[in-house]
Amino acid sequence: MSRPDPITTKEPANQAGAATAIRVEARPGIVRIVFQRPGQGNALNLGLARETLAALRDAEQDPEVQVLTLTGEGRYFCAGGDVHSMAALAAQDRPAYLAELAGAAHELALAIVRSRLLVIAAVNGAAAGAGLGLLLCSDWVLVSQQAPLVAAYASIGLSPDTGVSYFLPRILGHQRAVELTLGGRKLVGEQAVEWQLANEAVPAQAFAQRLEQLEESFTQGAVQAIGPTKSLLRAGVVQELEAHLEAEASSIARLSEHPNSVRLVNRFAGK
Repeated sequence: MSRPDPITTKEPANQAGAATAIRVEARPGIVRIVFQRPGQGNALNLGLARETLAALRDAEQDPEVQVLTLTGEGRYFCAGGDVHSMAALAAQDRPAYLAELAGAAHELALAIVRSRLLVIAAVNGAAAGAGLGLLLCSDWVLVSQQAPLVAAYASIGLSPDTGVSYFLPRILGHQRAVELTLGGRKLVGEQAVEWQLANEAVPAQAFAQRLEQLEESFTQGAVQAIGPTKSLLRAGVVQELEAHLEAEASSIARLSEHPNSVRLVNRFAGK
């Protein structure tokens, strides 16, 4: 395979001097969104959710782009929602915060599912909670063999969001979905492939090269068929998912002020 074209990097539009939660890299036919909150495990906060959504919409406006990749900087793909920000709030303020954060995450999840682009989740490291949800919403999943996938919601007393409780039982069946969401099961590398949550797993040292090969392979095919085929494969999903995401957002917001959930979130955040 010929060498990929050089990557062009651009920072997303933001207020002057403001830190951005993502980095956008582009080469012909491909846009790669890199979550860049490595010190926070690339946890999903309002900034990351909204910037990723804006970058996705920008990519869709370019008729030359067919592939969108989501990946993370550092050791994590995405460690889930920003629990530390939640823990900084009083218990009575957490439902409003969770409702807003889940709303932003769910807008992004729906945009991924609806997108005409072939969306690759390049899971370079741990994917938990909402990070698992972004993976499930994507069209192709490449995982590093060392990358753990875990739901993690129950460990902090919350219920799933970002489509996790929609996709898992449909992919795995009820019992295995319970094993992941309530039983604390963690899948690593090849296990994610065996459980049909990923397409392939590769060693960490081969991950970057395989990702470039994968991105290029989709741009070399019948690119005009990507959007229509994805639309047919997703037929009926969007309406169901949209209603389900509303139920997820309501549930996680309501649980966030339960005394036991408050205790578990505070303990996780070291409070």
